[in-house]
Parts: sequence; C-alpha cells; structure tokens
Amino acid sequence: MKLSYNWKQLEERMDLGLKGKIAVVTGGSKGIGKAIALALADEGAEIALCARGKEELSQTAAEVEKRGVGVLAVPVDLTKPDGPRQLIKKTIKRFGRIDLLINNLGGPLHFKSFLDLTDSEWEATFHLDLMAAVRSCREAIPAMQRQGGGRIINIASTSGTEMEEKFPDYRVAKAALIALGKYLSMEFARDKIVVNTVSPGAVWTPSWEVEASLLAERMGKPAKEVEKMLKRETGAAIPLGMGSPEEVARLVVFLASPNVTWMTGSTVRIDGGAAKMP
Repeated sequence: MKLSYNWKQLEERMDLGLKGKIAVVTGGSKGIGKAIALALADEGAEIALCARGKEELSQTAAEVEKRGVGVLAVPVDLTKPDGPRQLIKKTIKRFGRIDLLINNLGGPLHFKSFLDLTDSEWEATFHLDLMAAVRSCREAIPAMQRQGGGRIINIASTSGTEMEEKFPDYRVAKAALIALGKYLSMEFARDKIVVNTVSPGAVWTPSWEVEASLLAERMGKPAKEVEKMLKRETGAAIPLGMGSPEEVARLVVFLASPNVTWMTGSTVRIDGGAAKMP
C-alpha cells in the first residue's frame, strides 16, 4: 500500500522559510539530487548544481530556472581534490553566500565481493562517497562561519547501517559519511551550523540501472526485464514498497527549513519500513 498526500495543500499552509536561500546540491543532475534541487527551487531557493555530465546538468538547470529562481550549473568532478573548491568558489562569486550544502553525490561504483575489491577500487569509492563531502564541507564551512550560520545535509544510505553481502566498499563509505555528519554537528554547533544526515532505503536511481544491466549480462536476459524483476522483488520485501527520489527530496526540504531549529547531528532513515530494527 502506498500512502499519498496532497502536498500542494500542505505547502500552501506552511511557509518553510527557504525563499531566497542559496543551496548547493552536489550530484544534482539526476536521481535524488535532481529531485532535491527541484523541490528546493519550488520553495524559492536559489540553486547551485554540480555534476560531471554537462548535458544532464544543463537539462536539470533549465528545469530549475523554470521555477523562477536563480540557478548556477557547475560541471565539475568532485572526486578530484580541487573540484569542491571550484564549486564553492563559483557559488559564492555568483550568489555571495551559501546557506545550505546538500552532499548528495555518491553511489556504488563496484559490484564486487570483499575479496575481489582492490585497493584502488576502495579508494575510488571513498573519493566519491566520502571525500567529496569532506572537501565540500571544508570549503563551505568557512563561508557559513563568516555569515553567521548555515546548514549541511549529507545524503547517506541505509546501506551504511544495514549490512548485506554486496557493495562492501560502498557500505563502509556511507557508514563513514554518517559519522562525519555527527562529528561536524558537534564541532560547528557554536557557529550555528546545523548538520544532519538523510539515509534513504531502496529508491530507484541510475545506480540501480547499472546493477540491472550487469545482472542482465550474467543472466543472458534483456536489461528491461531484469529491471522489472529487481523492482518487483525489492519492493515486495519493503512494507511500503520502493521509494521515489521525490519522497527523499521532501524530507530534505523539511530539514533544510530554518523553521527546524533544534535538530542537529541526527540521521533520519527513510526506507518505507524496510529496516528490521527500530
């Protein structure tokens, strides 16, 4: 059973206080990142987007612009040490400040078992799923300190807390990202910088399509057939079925709101009831 709400009516009753805020969304061209960028833009936030793929980035930026807000599209590779510096520098040059940093970039890179993963593959995963966020925070926090506060929301995954026999490098990196959020919330609370983490469960994103194509190759079946199988089997194991990027985006928008004043260092799970522990 999938619950539905009239979000339009709810939004009309509540001003989330995001109009004119400057939000940076990493990995913002597709999937959860795109949904977050559009949801923030719907609330009146100005958006700085980054991704490696220029075409998808431009398309998402155009969708944001249609919401009537300012948008900056930065094609950059955040896995490179200088990538986050370029992103934050360009954002401040364009908008003058950063109110909200959404560290959304990430995903499984390798579909291998622990014994098959090499050192270089572990390092690549950590650069994508942890170090991009570390460096982005390191660049954005001084700006937030100067302006008297800000918000950071890290997009982790239930893979960082729920262990299964796949994606060991991704799971460990996401566990570290969760720990990073908790640490930052403590050190920078005195600067009025609020840091929280969102841990989505099974949400259909492009990384699932990669997994489906690899499975299809092994099974000798069409990729679309395997995608349907994955969605069916995964959804059947979740009380509320698989989620959507928009569900995650709505939670992020809530946490981004300056109306939420006494919540930091928290990790919020959104998984349709899939977790076995409370």
